[in-house]
Amino acid sequence: MTDIDWPRRAGLSGALDEAAIVAITDRAGQILYCNQKFVDVSGYSRDELVGQNHRLVNSGHHPREFFQALYRTIASGSVWRGTIQNRNKNGEMYWVDTTIVPNLGEDGRPETYTAIRFEVSDHVRALKALEIAQEETRRAGQVRDRFFANISHEVRTPLNAVLGLASALAHTSLTDRQTQMLSLITGAGDALRRVLDDMLDLSKMQAGQFRLAPAPFDLRADIAAVVEMRTATAEARDVALSVAFSDAASGRVLGDGVRITQIVSNLVSNAVKFTPIGSVEVQVDLTSGDDGDRLRIEVQDTGIGFDTETAERLFQPFVQADDTISREYGGTGLGLSICRSLAELMGGQISARSAPGEGSRFTVVLPIQRLPELSEAGGDASAHAAAGPLRVLLVEDNPANQMVVRCLLEPLGFEIVTADDGRQGVDRFLDSGFDMILMDMQMPVMDGLTAIGLIRAHEATHRLQRTPVVMLTANTTDVHQQRAMTAGADALVAKPVTLEILLGGLELGASAAEAWVQQACAA
Repeated sequence: MTDIDWPRRAGLSGALDEAAIVAITDRAGQILYCNQKFVDVSGYSRDELVGQNHRLVNSGHHPREFFQALYRTIASGSVWRGTIQNRNKNGEMYWVDTTIVPNLGEDGRPETYTAIRFEVSDHVRALKALEIAQEETRRAGQVRDRFFANISHEVRTPLNAVLGLASALAHTSLTDRQTQMLSLITGAGDALRRVLDDMLDLSKMQAGQFRLAPAPFDLRADIAAVVEMRTATAEARDVALSVAFSDAASGRVLGDGVRITQIVSNLVSNAVKFTPIGSVEVQVDLTSGDDGDRLRIEVQDTGIGFDTETAERLFQPFVQADDTISREYGGTGLGLSICRSLAELMGGQISARSAPGEGSRFTVVLPIQRLPELSEAGGDASAHAAAGPLRVLLVEDNPANQMVVRCLLEPLGFEIVTADDGRQGVDRFLDSGFDMILMDMQMPVMDGLTAIGLIRAHEATHRLQRTPVVMLTANTTDVHQQRAMTAGADALVAKPVTLEILLGGLELGASAAEAWVQQACAA
């Protein structure tokens, strides 16, 4: 017979009464002993507990399989540990971390069981609250991502008509006044595009979904080009804008050229904006050391400047020097925050030095990798026209976007055949051959991804040469990019487009298609 008075005899009763819920049951689960802590937590008196089955305090929360596994463990003489939900006399739930120790009889079989429990209700509730909060955060993130994706699509589609047609008009004969008006249209549209891009980038960064895309690029040419884009704005403000490269800062490098030029663009745009008169200078250097190659970019202006307190918070999202700055100069306050995030994602850093009325200097240092020079080959975007007219299938349901592509490419000699949805696009493709396909993603009747899949299946079945497919879409997230590539697209170009962006996309698509064919042949 097990001595159920062992806690008192062992001198442990006081400590256990204060900290642990202790009970001893027989093989059938009948309570033989319980301490005061059990009485206090359960709400039952000792007389109400002793002699009753332990199921008296079970909550019914756990499935039958849970207790079956527990009983098999202790019946075999092994110790069981786990967390159990119980119910007190008032019907309230409480959780206990439980250890059940079999007390073996003379025959070596468990005769009684000692259960030692510690109440962990607050801890379990906190964990459950955390799980709920995490799930709500996840759902909120999904809603946010869908919202930004929809906003991106709905804004980019009409913006594509604005900037695309403005780009087409820029290549026609215009009066000076028309040129000025077109410059204002382009500037306003480009500003809206940058705000949209900044919002999407910030959303991706906050969700941990932002990915860098390192690739070879021409350091001097790409940075000079993005600075040149701000020249007209600088001249209009009577600000001298210049860029200087050290002898080492030239040639091909490996890095995310798109994001590096985005940093430069944001810094130069801010410098020009906050410099009423004077100059903005961009200095680029490339150094090598024991820790590898480092790209150093400095943007210095003679503008309004800012104090030390402002400098400490300037790289936070939605922050500008003060409300007066926002009203006078505009902007969302996202640009510098994104610059810092991009620099840190690349393993670099960005810093600022300034004083009120004395201008500012922003310095970016990024790890980069030099690449060996290639022999001259290819040409520029105009090579399309030099190679002869290309027959392009444009699958796009928006008439304005159809007009944009026509106005941009037809003057260069491209032959454009349009289709209003994916089904119509597949039919056009099957009827005759094309040198290139421009495919929208979201369309009625049949979407672009399905259409590409059918085109690729037809090519494979009939052993036809792979036709380059460029997805021309307002959907720009990483998920959309992956879906496009999985469906069989060779490149993705985000709306809105200009002539340069569109021709670059065509070149990228043609190169990717050729590389795919070479890999297939090698396999």
